Amino acid sequence: MTVYDRLLELNTRNGVAPSINPEIKELIEKLIGFGYYSSDTESMRSTLVKELVAYQIQSNINTVVLGMSGGIDSALTASLFKSAGYNVIGLTLPIHQDPSETQRGVEACEALGIEHYEFDLSDAFDFMSSNIDTFDQSQPDKIRQGNIRARLRMITLYNMAAKHHGFVASTDNFSELAAGFWTLHGDVGDVAPIQSLSKSWEVPMLAIEQNVPDSIIKAIPTDGLGVANGDEDQFGFSYMEFDAVLFALIGKIDFSQELPETQELVANVRRRIASTGYKRNNPVNLFHPLDGSTRYSNLESFDNTQIGE
Repeated sequence: MTVYDRLLELNTRNGVAPSINPEIKELIEKLIGFGYYSSDTESMRSTLVKELVAYQIQSNINTVVLGMSGGIDSALTASLFKSAGYNVIGLTLPIHQDPSETQRGVEACEALGIEHYEFDLSDAFDFMSSNIDTFDQSQPDKIRQGNIRARLRMITLYNMAAKHHGFVASTDNFSELAAGFWTLHGDVGDVAPIQSLSKSWEVPMLAIEQNVPDSIIKAIPTDGLGVANGDEDQFGFSYMEFDAVLFALIGKIDFSQELPETQELVANVRRRIASTGYKRNNPVNLFHPLDGSTRYSNLESFDNTQIGE
């Protein structure tokens, strides 16, 4: 099986493969030649696990808490921490959730052999939604409601982490990072093992390596926030297409002449990345009016001397 065919197989949902036009296929084939779709999952796995082990030694913390959405990202993240020897606590946090999604989260915890708790946050969400607009009494729109969901879940995760003297794991991948497909102060934890991995290729390849259940690997990606039927439905394009254009853009690969019929897709991907840059640069720390950046750099230097102390 070629790398392209394998990529297509990994992105097939409910027996339906993504519709990829010839121009995007040609771009992907070029990117494969440039090494963007490596099959060396064992090296990726061993490197990430070693880094997590090193962080445990450095921080002197061996408990990690994370939300188990029933998706591949959280399952893969939990499996990597477990491989690194952490005490992993997985939380399912339904908010008027599709029960099948919550059940997949439970199944992931069972399959990985990690501790599990469930907290239904539906009542808390209803209270927040009905009371947050005290002036006009209007219900928040879907995006704002999604943000409330994400931030309620993060409150719960950090509370559990504090209880167990641990930290919270981020489960976002590189594609979501670039697309801004996460909520500020809602989806961001303390350590992000898979934030450098592409959603369409590296995440599922590594999940297979980590023995994540196939039912979770093949599940339709969804943010669990009730905004749309799934990530790709909300995007308007597949992760397979998004990653190909993303790699070309950040790799400064000139492909403008190769995609004459796909410029709308390219423009949408470019717009999505550009419009969410503020999330990746948050908070914006202003320099001191007199000292400039000196205080920040001095504090960073001090922090670096304390690592491992």
